Amino acid sequence: MNKRITDAFRREADGSWTCVEAASFDHPSGRIHFSVNAVFGPEDTFMGVKVAKWLDALADARRMSDG
Repeated sequence: MNKRITDAFRREADGSWTCVEAASFDHPSGRIHFSVNAVFGPEDTFMGVKVAKWLDALADARRMSDG
């Protein structure tokens, strides 16, 4: 199974996402590097990306495709 960006994060009850595994991923705005313990809230922007909202969208799409 291919690694997905959401696998490198844990979604918290407050809607934020915590990086649990250092990772780098390609995003339309460029390559983004994430460090362990980095936390992204719903309105936080990192390298021009609202990371939590992006991860939410990816997680929602994954749930829909996994059925």
